[in-house]
Amino acid sequence: MLQMEFGMDMTSRVQRWLASAWGPQHEGAAGCEGASPPPNLDDIRQAMRMAVAPCSDEHRARAAGQIARAASAVELWLLRSSLYQYLAQDLGQAEAQRRTADLLPLFGGAVPGVAQRRQIADNRPHDQRLH
Repeated sequence: MLQMEFGMDMTSRVQRWLASAWGPQHEGAAGCEGASPPPNLDDIRQAMRMAVAPCSDEHRARAAGQIARAASAVELWLLRSSLYQYLAQDLGQAEAQRRTADLLPLFGGAVPGVAQRRQIADNRPHDQRLH
């Protein structure tokens, strides 16, 4: 009984946290001047299918199913890791990195923190030191 209550409490906490990160703030930002419009999920899906087009038949079929089942931009964003795996196995890591990086602009404004990740992913030293 305690575990069940704890699980439900934890679930509601996670749901509130997700809503605070993506729900009301994102909806409110859509009405602000200068805010980017929500991404077109069909465009993202098409770009993802094109990214894995040169992969093996098996990997293309798996990716197509995963892409079709993704219901939101966040789910598509998280799917990039699977696409990277398929691409790396069939085309190599460098090509997988390039193709998944090419998908980043499609998610602008849909997934919190995407723009910041793109800006710092330049492999230059950032004056970071070990403690």
